[in-house]
Amino acid sequence: MRPPPSLTRRLIVDLSYMQLIAIVVAWLGTTALGGLGIVGANDYWIDEFYSYYYIRDLVLQSIVRDADGTRHIEPNAALRDEMRRTPTLRYAALESIRGPALPGSSEDISAALIGITSVETRGLDFFFISDAGRRTAASVWRWKTPTGNLFIASGGMTFNWKDVVYAFRNELVSQSLYLAVVFSVSAAVAWLAVRRSLAPLRRAAEAAERIDLESLGQGLCVDDAPSEIRPLVDAVNRTLKRLDASVARMRRYTANAAHQLRTPVAILRARLENPEERGFRVDLQRDTRRIQLIVEQMLVAARLTEGQASPDRDLDLSAVARGIVADYSPLIFKARRRIAFEAPAAPVALRSNRVAIECALANLIDNALRAEPEGGTVLVRVGADRTIRVIDHGEGVDEKHRGLIFEPFWRRSDETPGNGLGLAIVQELIALLGGRIGVETTPGGGATFALSFPARRREARDESDHARP
Repeated sequence: MRPPPSLTRRLIVDLSYMQLIAIVVAWLGTTALGGLGIVGANDYWIDEFYSYYYIRDLVLQSIVRDADGTRHIEPNAALRDEMRRTPTLRYAALESIRGPALPGSSEDISAALIGITSVETRGLDFFFISDAGRRTAASVWRWKTPTGNLFIASGGMTFNWKDVVYAFRNELVSQSLYLAVVFSVSAAVAWLAVRRSLAPLRRAAEAAERIDLESLGQGLCVDDAPSEIRPLVDAVNRTLKRLDASVARMRRYTANAAHQLRTPVAILRARLENPEERGFRVDLQRDTRRIQLIVEQMLVAARLTEGQASPDRDLDLSAVARGIVADYSPLIFKARRRIAFEAPAAPVALRSNRVAIECALANLIDNALRAEPEGGTVLVRVGADRTIRVIDHGEGVDEKHRGLIFEPFWRRSDETPGNGLGLAIVQELIALLGGRIGVETTPGGGATFALSFPARRREARDESDHARP
């Protein structure tokens, strides 16, 4: 499998090429404008600017070396055609800027160059005056040729479109070293710029490497992330938060499993300590069914939490609460405490999820048993208004703690028994059922936890109709 493409390398290559293209285009554009006389300080026309290179090549191709080593210009067919097309064309080849000119050179342009005595240069643009008094622009530059270094001069040319190709080709060749240096520097600058720009991505990747199940919620740092990648980082952080919430739910579910099974196992253990008691076998089967019911409750609670179960069963709230109280009675008596149950004579109709209510009520009774003093009585009261109150007479809940007791894993102190999950589970389940949970002080001392459930749709409409004047 081929390795994935490197974003850094791709950006560096793209930026370098784009910079090189921009430099070449800008340079060629400036050259073209210079040839037109629009920019620069050149005092010559488009004819001389572009046509010089073509005429230079024709002159170089026409230089012939004699047997004695001397050189002269013998116009080839192309140069003769150009002279016929442009009668004003003048050209010359010189060994130095001040001559002498090679035989075959135009006398007027050669004479103008030989007359220069105070200049030593590799090339220049100039004007020469013909015998008729005409002022003509010309150029002379030094070139390396197969027969040695020569100054090639030309003037009086006329523009032809093929001259543009010669001009640009010559400029590109002469500037190749400059362009190579520019390309190398551009690549180095692009590499530094890309590495600096992608530094937040590297830091985010390093932070992602350190994330585990214990640190999902911290997410990735976005303070210095560029605006282009911030949506990606934000999406990753939202995903991590969802994963963190899912992990937290799984942990609560696992802790809830241990929390819920602890009580029925304790009841079962209390049964086994007295196997000779009357009805032992029946009670043992009942306790086994209770453990099975607890497991089913936890599964339904998990499905309800994940939105996979719907509260669509008609039930009697009194019967549900009475069954939970009956299941807890052996453990309560074993702990030298009592439990009382109060409910209306008529059924309290409710449309909800039975096992979720049983799970929530079992948690509240378990908490009340631990808070109730020895010899005391825990009261479970079902109201006709679809409420269940679990009343104990222990230390109660301070006002400052009432906003904290429903937080997962919160405990009043390290000495407080339990794992701090029971009330958090109850609140979550009741909220999913559309109900509410509250706590108040029991008259005489203690805590009263109240569960309230919404009415069925038909009953809610009837109650609303009765309330109208």
